[in-house]
Amino acid sequence: MLEEISILYVEDEINILNLISDFLSPLFKNFYTAQNGREGLDIYNKHINEIDLIITDINMPLLDGLEMSKMIRETNQTIPIIITTAYNDKDYLHDAIKIGVRDFVLKPLDVKDLLKSIKRSLEPVYLKKKLESERKFHEEERIKNAKCTASGQLAAGLTHEINTPLTYIKANFEIIGYDLEDIPDSKAKDSILQSVSKISDGIKRIENIVHSIKEMSEENNENMENVNIYATIVTALTLSYNKIKHISKVFVNNEEFSLDMDKNGREYISYVQKQRIEQAWLIIITNAIDELVKIKNFDDRKLDIDISYEKDFVKVIFKDNAGGIKEGILDNIFEPFKGTKNSSGMGVGLSIAKKIINDQNKGMIKAYNEKQHAVFEIQLPPKKDL
Repeated sequence: MLEEISILYVEDEINILNLISDFLSPLFKNFYTAQNGREGLDIYNKHINEIDLIITDINMPLLDGLEMSKMIRETNQTIPIIITTAYNDKDYLHDAIKIGVRDFVLKPLDVKDLLKSIKRSLEPVYLKKKLESERKFHEEERIKNAKCTASGQLAAGLTHEINTPLTYIKANFEIIGYDLEDIPDSKAKDSILQSVSKISDGIKRIENIVHSIKEMSEENNENMENVNIYATIVTALTLSYNKIKHISKVFVNNEEFSLDMDKNGREYISYVQKQRIEQAWLIIITNAIDELVKIKNFDDRKLDIDISYEKDFVKVIFKDNAGGIKEGILDNIFEPFKGTKNSSGMGVGLSIAKKIINDQNKGMIKAYNEKQHAVFEIQLPPKKDL
């Protein structure tokens, strides 16, 4: 973590300044140096939002180290300050303690001792940076969830508005179908019936999509319940279909996905939060599709989703043949801001998917490569007797 830290080192003896700088500067993000307190104060004010720790000698021209530290303390009460001194004068030590100096290192300086002092003094800085990083992550997740909630409310309203004209179209189209049966057989009738069949298929697909959106936008999506995981996969694929159909074939338990797939055709029951699990599937599917599109030919692309019962859990495996996960990101693939993509699940997305799955009563997810396949393996809790 030292590589994320910026330090200001103030020392009037140029030989000591250069020696310490040569040893320590490669370890840190920035290593600013000054030869007196006035110069040190100017550099601090210029980089006030960057500098994490100050190391200063006491006795220097223009402005000594203690006076510089007092002036810095007027605007920053928490930045760690380390004093390097050859003095044992109690007045110096007393003044240094009063202004909140973190540590003292006696001259002649030992680089190892100074580095130990730096690490001790930086512990509160590390904690602050970690808390800030976590706060930023949770704030972004809160905003994302708020957007999802707003989108869900909008989707619920839209599906309600779509349902009315869709029902009207479906009913009238069925009447047209009955009327066509009374027409004498002919080539024209056969052609019309073929068109009717295609339109009927389109109406059915619209119904499935509207139904899936309605399910995803339902309230109380934080409740744990016994859920058919197979049905949640089909729902997520239905919502992704407009993108999937142009990019890759998808198979669920060796059956090619289509909008006609029966959500309850198979049962794998798990005790989970239904809508949140569907959100996790959408993230993982989007991630796979974004990788598969890099393969030139459509027929060479494939995403396999396999659901099975294990002894104490339901297992779901997503496997695409896009070449596997790069070694450079495999170990950190679920960490926020570690990925390389901004538009899909490799950044914050997969970290959110992992959190959702981990929240499902000891749910687990892991990622690994299997030859040229990227694999996401998920374990979910079994059905709960209610």
